[in-house]
Amino acid sequence: MPEVCIMTQIYILSSVVIVSLLSLIGAALIVIQRQKLNSVIMYALAFSSGVMLGATFFDLLPEAVELLPESAFSWVLAGFVGFFALEKLIAWHHHVEGRHIHDEKPLAYLTLIGDGIHNFVDGAVIAGAYLVSIPLGVTTTLAVIAHEIPHELSDFMVLIHGGLSNKKALMYNFASAATAILGAIFVLFVSEQFATLEQYLVPIAAGNFLYIAASDLIPELLTVRKGNQSVRQIMLLIAGLGVVPLTGLLFGHV
Repeated sequence: MPEVCIMTQIYILSSVVIVSLLSLIGAALIVIQRQKLNSVIMYALAFSSGVMLGATFFDLLPEAVELLPESAFSWVLAGFVGFFALEKLIAWHHHVEGRHIHDEKPLAYLTLIGDGIHNFVDGAVIAGAYLVSIPLGVTTTLAVIAHEIPHELSDFMVLIHGGLSNKKALMYNFASAATAILGAIFVLFVSEQFATLEQYLVPIAAGNFLYIAASDLIPELLTVRKGNQSVRQIMLLIAGLGVVPLTGLLFGHV
């Protein structure tokens, strides 16, 4: 495989650094009342769902079919099932001999480990997308960012509830998020030995995003029953879908 150009490397590393820095958004909880933040998160989830679905159906899936016309959907399914298995494995480690862990600090540390693995995968799929094209990498990064904002806020709540101080929660959460950088560097290194690596990472990323939207984001939206809030969420989801074509227009010639 030809050496990855410097500009692509800059895009990849800049994107994963930005994604990692999102872990510090938990600082907002220190200054914003929890009730107000929860209401904002519900609308952020709707927008995030739209961005992730748009990235999947408008960019990742068409690109995957072009790269792997005969096996693209098999790899999409592998990404979906693989991420489900990863979450089940992490959830299983939250139990000891069939009993849920009641000590909150071990649960907080296990959450950090699980998030570290999750963020490593995020960094890998971002790098893989950029290796295909810069516009696809930008779209994938936006989808990851859209999911990570509410996700990182939730993680920060878990760490605080687990007994960590505000400073330690921010520091540990950032360390966990920084594994995205390691994931990107790993893909950059391995891609020099395996020329077709990114062809498989694109459909896997599509399956990953579909799983997150279907299992994490949309079920939360369905808990809202009030009509006016539901209408706002639908509008925000549609707005999220529109972000992807707009991104294509802005970065299509990069």
